[in-house]
Amino acid sequence: MDWENEPATWKQLRFLKNHGHKPDRHLTKTVAAELIQRLGGDEAISQTTPQPTATIAPAAVVHQIRDDAFQLRTAVERAANAATQPHRENFHDLQQQLAIATSKRQLFWIDTCRDPTRMQAACGQVLDFYRKYGCQFEAPSHKQVQEVLTALDSAVPAWDRDHPELFYQTLELNFPELKRRR
Repeated sequence: MDWENEPATWKQLRFLKNHGHKPDRHLTKTVAAELIQRLGGDEAISQTTPQPTATIAPAAVVHQIRDDAFQLRTAVERAANAATQPHRENFHDLQQQLAIATSKRQLFWIDTCRDPTRMQAACGQVLDFYRKYGCQFEAPSHKQVQEVLTALDSAVPAWDRDHPELFYQTLELNFPELKRRR
């Protein structure tokens, strides 16, 4: 058996568990290493070398991971507000920042519907949402995600912090073809 196809090590699995990932299938060392990298883990952990530091994340880091969806929304709102200000000398920079913030937010929600091995911006909250809700859907397009986000943002303040399940309910209502058939 070659290294890439060997089962994930206990250190890799411990790191993933401590960062909110509960695998629903057998993980190889390679897949576990990719997930650890996406979660911001140390390269040494992903390659299974001993780590002298504790694996428990500080409370501030755990809180930040849980609030990713809401933080992405506020980043888009801040960028949109800045782009509407009458500062014409940096208008293009502000438009670019808005486009980047919007794209990051869309990617976050798309990733919640992707298999963990295909996620592009995986974090603890993305993996948690995938396990709870997103695994029931095919990955939506950027346009489909933006339609859902626009509708929810205008209808329910702080929905992404308090009721993230609304994203998947709205996605299913507007795009039933994305629901996976089992």
